Amino acid sequence: MLNKFLSYSFIFFYWIIISCSYSLAYESDSDKPIFLESDSAKWDEESQKSTYRGNVVVTQGSMLLTGDLLIVTSKNDQINKMEITGNKATYKQKTKSGKIINGEAKKIEHFVDQAKVIFIKKAVLTQSNNIVRSDKIIYKTDTENISAGDKKGKSRVKMTLEPKKTNE
Repeated sequence: MLNKFLSYSFIFFYWIIISCSYSLAYESDSDKPIFLESDSAKWDEESQKSTYRGNVVVTQGSMLLTGDLLIVTSKNDQINKMEITGNKATYKQKTKSGKIINGEAKKIEHFVDQAKVIFIKKAVLTQSNNIVRSDKIIYKTDTENISAGDKKGKSRVKMTLEPKKTNE
């Protein structure tokens, strides 16, 4: 009787663990803490801006930002914007649908409170084998929508879209 109880208990707890880890995989990164690393850091209380220089690495859940210089702007003690620049600033994040988005540009603006990432100058955004290139790309992290180029037509958009593979 005790063995049967332990067996059912193990199965129940195993199911709970699997269910929790499955739901955590789709939990929003915005609820996770932000970790910052750099060679130097400076905080200005009055302007609520912090500056990080040299080999900057930012992580928040599955999100990863890298670059040479990061300026973080806060409002009411909440981070609302992270602007990272460098010879090649990078962005990587797992989407709600489980795909990996990779981006790079000279400048990346991450509007935390708007769920929006803007890639500026020599911008490239990749998802699976699909690639978007432009001087400006806007990626909405909550809807996974992408827009590129500008309204004046001065920034060309180049895309490579891979056809969906079918099982033969």
